[in-house]
Amino acid sequence: MHHTENIILCVDLGGTHCSAGLVCEPSARVMDGSYFRGNVNSNAERGQILSEIKQTIDKTLSSTTLLPSEILISCPGPFDYENGISLMDGMNKYQSLLNVNLKAFFAHITGIDLSSIHFYNDAAAFLLGEVVDKKMENKRIIGLTLGTGLGSSLYEDGKIVDLNLGSAPYLNGIVEDVISTRGILSHLKKVFGSVPANNIKDLVQQDHLEVYRKEAFDFLSNELITFIKEYIGPLTPDTIIIGGSIAKAHAHFFDKLASSLDMKLALASFDERNLFLGLTLKTFSI
Repeated sequence: MHHTENIILCVDLGGTHCSAGLVCEPSARVMDGSYFRGNVNSNAERGQILSEIKQTIDKTLSSTTLLPSEILISCPGPFDYENGISLMDGMNKYQSLLNVNLKAFFAHITGIDLSSIHFYNDAAAFLLGEVVDKKMENKRIIGLTLGTGLGSSLYEDGKIVDLNLGSAPYLNGIVEDVISTRGILSHLKKVFGSVPANNIKDLVQQDHLEVYRKEAFDFLSNELITFIKEYIGPLTPDTIIIGGSIAKAHAHFFDKLASSLDMKLALASFDERNLFLGLTLKTFSI
């Protein structure tokens, strides 16, 4: 194995998954056969989480004989992006990684130098990839990712700012308590007493859960409309791009959202490779 300047290992660490791919510069494309995605149980103990991340990274690294020159990792906050240390506490994910030095972990499993390992906010990386994919570089764009949490960021003039609206005050808590997988499931529990699903995917895929599904997406779209009017409207974006795992079920709520808001909405590409390309631009102002 030898170092090559233009191969970058890109990693996306989400609430339920880890994906990885190799981006070849300067052609800005993900190398064929290098993209892998694996499940991660972010509520597991530390050893299991790290081992699940390593499995995906190993597959990507095994797809070539070339050793990447650097690693770019996108992950949710709160996180010490500079030093690669997780600060997620009470977030219903990665609790066992609290204060763990993930930069050292990635260096250890890849042999890549600490100084060549960089962490970025996942909502920001997502938005940058989408802006490039949709050729919206000259616009003012807000990205919202709906999933285990709510990611929010603003793009303008080549710069991305993490808005961190998931932690903004909302009802009796914060936005993310309501607009997230756990927010939707806890609403269903209140309405029905119990819920025959642990995640939104099950709600969407199982026909017999239609009553729950309808209630879930009515709730989500109503809360999103309220949230967007209160927090996003004043920021006057040209377009709001909506992505994240829950947005894959856009058929159940997107039209209602679009018709209830006097703002331009666009759906994400749902191609994680765009996020990797966003990472390699490294024009973050975080």
